[in-house]
Amino acid sequence: MVIRLKAMIAYENGMEIKKIHKYFDVCIKTIKRWIKRYTNSGVDGLEPSKKSGRPANLNPSQLKELKAAMLEDNQRVWVARHVYVFLMTTFYVSHSINYIPEILKKINLSFHKAVHYLIKKNEDKRAEWIKEKLPEIYEEHIKNGWRIFYQDEVGFQTEGTLSYSWGEKGKPIPIKNKGRHGRVNLMGVYEVGSGEFFYMFTTMKVNALRFKRFLCCLKRKFRDDKIIIIADNPSFHKAKWFRAWWESTDWLKMKFLPAYSPDFNPIERLWKWIKKEYTHNRCFASKAELKRHLIKKLALMTEDKSQYAGTMRVEMLRLKAAFDHHDMIFPWGNELPKAA
Repeated sequence: MVIRLKAMIAYENGMEIKKIHKYFDVCIKTIKRWIKRYTNSGVDGLEPSKKSGRPANLNPSQLKELKAAMLEDNQRVWVARHVYVFLMTTFYVSHSINYIPEILKKINLSFHKAVHYLIKKNEDKRAEWIKEKLPEIYEEHIKNGWRIFYQDEVGFQTEGTLSYSWGEKGKPIPIKNKGRHGRVNLMGVYEVGSGEFFYMFTTMKVNALRFKRFLCCLKRKFRDDKIIIIADNPSFHKAKWFRAWWESTDWLKMKFLPAYSPDFNPIERLWKWIKKEYTHNRCFASKAELKRHLIKKLALMTEDKSQYAGTMRVEMLRLKAAFDHHDMIFPWGNELPKAA
């Protein structure tokens, strides 16, 4: 409507139709039609005519009911054919399956991947951890010089996992599957700030005894340091004899994350990065071959922290955001460590 009015103002001011056509990029026949309507009916004649076409099969209330039904039953996988059946059985309306996505877009729905949500999360305990326990741990770190390591275990399958990758267009990327031959477990700790990463392999199941050996090896590496380990809650972390052992030491403290809170453990992001870099789209003939591969790659990785520094900097930013949100003093000040 604005373009039509401007075109008529230009026409009234004596501009030629050809110039109006070039200036507004509108067909000459259309401009002549506008002039005729304007001459006969004035500005009212320039109002756009109502669009033709059949009325919509679904009215606003029916669209609202469709959206409500899909959101309420969100534990199922909704695809176009399911929506087609719903429309047929509920409203007796038939639409082409190819058109149904357009209907769903109009009611602000999109086709995307579902995500897991741990229903056993205790949000009160998670909030307490962020607001109270975590600042206390870092206060100990700052005042008394304790080093803080986030700890976790991870497993690597010989069969490997498949991931997206660039390849020849229209052809699959073939990965030679050598069968399933077990897994190699890795115990590790990561220090936010310095980027220090220490790990130990085992081809057997991780238990309290092997975890104790891992911590003793960690102490041998950092002989003069006192260490706080922040870990999750598997049963072997809280075995009675193991707890009695670490409580009797003067160099080790164990702190435990809230239950079902892997998102509070920065080392989880490092595991994902390692798998993406070193084991995705790869298969191994034996556990020994997988272990040799990981030993070689992780040795190079720990020599050059810059490889994973960018990825792990995200965890530093998340930690800083939590401190900023709760108006707490960030352990490293306003400047983030370059290695983080």
